[in-house]
Amino acid sequence: MATIGTHYIKSALGGAIAKGLDPKSLLRQARIPEKPLKDPKARIHVDLVAKLYDGIGKALNDEFMGFTEHPCKVGTFALMADWVSNSETLEELLEKGIRFYNQITDELQMTLEHEGDHVYLTTVFRRPELDFEHFYIEYWHVIWHRFASWYIGKPIKLLGAYINYTPLDADEFRVLYRCPTHLKSKYNRLVFHRNYLDQPLVKSPRELQVFLRRAPIDLLTIPGEDTSLTARINQILQPKPNTILQLPNSQDIAKQLDISEQTLRRKLSAEGTSYQQIKDNLRSDLATKLLSNRSLNIADIALLLNFSEPRAFTRAFKQWSGKTPRAYRAERQARGKLI
Repeated sequence: MATIGTHYIKSALGGAIAKGLDPKSLLRQARIPEKPLKDPKARIHVDLVAKLYDGIGKALNDEFMGFTEHPCKVGTFALMADWVSNSETLEELLEKGIRFYNQITDELQMTLEHEGDHVYLTTVFRRPELDFEHFYIEYWHVIWHRFASWYIGKPIKLLGAYINYTPLDADEFRVLYRCPTHLKSKYNRLVFHRNYLDQPLVKSPRELQVFLRRAPIDLLTIPGEDTSLTARINQILQPKPNTILQLPNSQDIAKQLDISEQTLRRKLSAEGTSYQQIKDNLRSDLATKLLSNRSLNIADIALLLNFSEPRAFTRAFKQWSGKTPRAYRAERQARGKLI
């Protein structure tokens, strides 16, 4: 059972209290009892902690939870996640996400730097004194680590966590990052191996929407690799950039998985899907991604998705999304101009 120390609950309430909110009301709404908060060794289930964090953000309409001078409107993270969703690699995703936040707020500045085999993700808050127990800088880096790990389908092993202060609960801090920690450093930063930057993104737009609906629960837990049969098939079918999607029949995909067709159908049925549904979902998700690339016309995309002709692609896409590819692209570009 995933749990979080009470230190991160009491500290999270600090920004809300500073903005005039009633902490007892927030705790009641999250169904967190007050008594365990008096025990420094007590731990609270992550689902309840996520409800508290979500409740604070919504009550303040501030995803920075009251720890900055100016708020960051609820929905900003989801907007960023949608904006970076057409990235090919983790490096592209991180660079786009960092650029997004650096442009929309002056409350923080983020950088992604390389030095040999090491990558440094650094954040500087404009007014760190408002985050008086250093809760939000720790939470912020946890968010980025978990989000990046989720998108590539495996945990990113951190080589180090550097902070320019001494944490109030050093043991809980180590549990949070599970890596060597360096206190009273010059910077607040996470370090990981450069190899991760080349990792492809394995999550679809559909999965992203589920992830965002569940946030911040999934951002507070250590991400694990998806070992379902659906995930394995998606990995097999996922095309390399600028190559035509290949969709083998069920007999061939079963051979690649070293199982019978009957077992394939049975296991996918147990996961609530079918091979045909996986192929349709993959095509749909790739289509939305490719339509974000303005250099590709509709005929190019139809070819990459292995449709016999553009009209067949248009019919299929309208069935998936309720819009024609051209209408979807126009809507997407209009939204992009607002960012």
